[in-house]
Amino acid sequence: MQINTASTLPTGTADFGSTFLNYAAFGQATWNVSDELRVIGGLRYSYDKLKVFHSRNTTLSGPGIQPSFPVTVTGTGQPATVFRAKTDNDDLSGKAALQYDLSRHVMAYGSYTRGYKGPAYNIFFNLTATGTNSISPETSNAFEIGLKNTLFNGRMTLNLAGFYAKYKNFQANNPDLVAGVVVTRFTNAGTVSTRGFEVDMNWSPVDDMSITGGLAYTDAKVDQFKVAPGAAATAVVPSGTSLGYAPKWKGSLALDYRWRTGGKFDVFFGAQGNYQTKQLSIFTPNAVQRQFGTIPSYGLVNLKLGIGDTDDRYRLTFQVRNLFDKSYIAAIQSGGPGGSYRYQIPRDADRYWGVTAHANF
Repeated sequence: MQINTASTLPTGTADFGSTFLNYAAFGQATWNVSDELRVIGGLRYSYDKLKVFHSRNTTLSGPGIQPSFPVTVTGTGQPATVFRAKTDNDDLSGKAALQYDLSRHVMAYGSYTRGYKGPAYNIFFNLTATGTNSISPETSNAFEIGLKNTLFNGRMTLNLAGFYAKYKNFQANNPDLVAGVVVTRFTNAGTVSTRGFEVDMNWSPVDDMSITGGLAYTDAKVDQFKVAPGAAATAVVPSGTSLGYAPKWKGSLALDYRWRTGGKFDVFFGAQGNYQTKQLSIFTPNAVQRQFGTIPSYGLVNLKLGIGDTDDRYRLTFQVRNLFDKSYIAAIQSGGPGGSYRYQIPRDADRYWGVTAHANF
């Protein structure tokens, strides 16, 4: 029997960094047209200047390590130069809103906001020539209408909102496989939009009890994917594809109650639940990967029971997280062994319990 003792120990050293300067001037004003009507406006001027550099030295390539970058001098294994790049951009953004008091307890509003996010670069250990381009600034146009209500003599606040937003040069983190290693690459995904509605509530039906909850419907999708010139049709994410980590339905409900016993100690009880529908984790042109990279819907329930003194100086709380032991996934990435997928499992994916103590001095 012959034993092959040959081994490869690739090593590399990278020196890279960035300098980001942002200058901004902004202001906002409110005009009270009448006792019921208000007009709000604001502007912001921004100037961004970004510089980056990168140099990776290695004499041997291997699993997880690319050859020297930016270029290698034959026979030395050392890059001849340091990659440097810079970009700058300025922008004028702002907002305009109307608020109208329908009554003492109901306020209606509508707003328009133009958003801006500055340019960026991908600078990481295994940087190659194909990843040296700058990430274009992201801009957005967002509209929102809603009602803010105070009900039951102030015991309940109920807020309703509908929204629509469109983003150009949308900046997104996207998992990518570089030299056999999964990395997160910052990209311009193209033009995307999101629309939906939100409801949130805070209710105190009796003293020492509070019930809070929220419900959101969000339809976030690709309108037009940005792809490199000359790329194959298989590199295009189809219009209508959902954005990553954007479940269509998401809701939560929580109850907290303090039982005042009349003695030196009070009892505290709390319950909280949340639910969300399926969401995309792998944002990719590959329909099969999108299918296997979709996180199924899940719901969680948490409970807590505590005892504390009436002056709120000390409290001892017993809590159970994930009461029904519901397993779920926080994120999915491609690039596992043999073409498999990597699951990120959070701590709350298994039921567990604990005791916490608080002391105020």
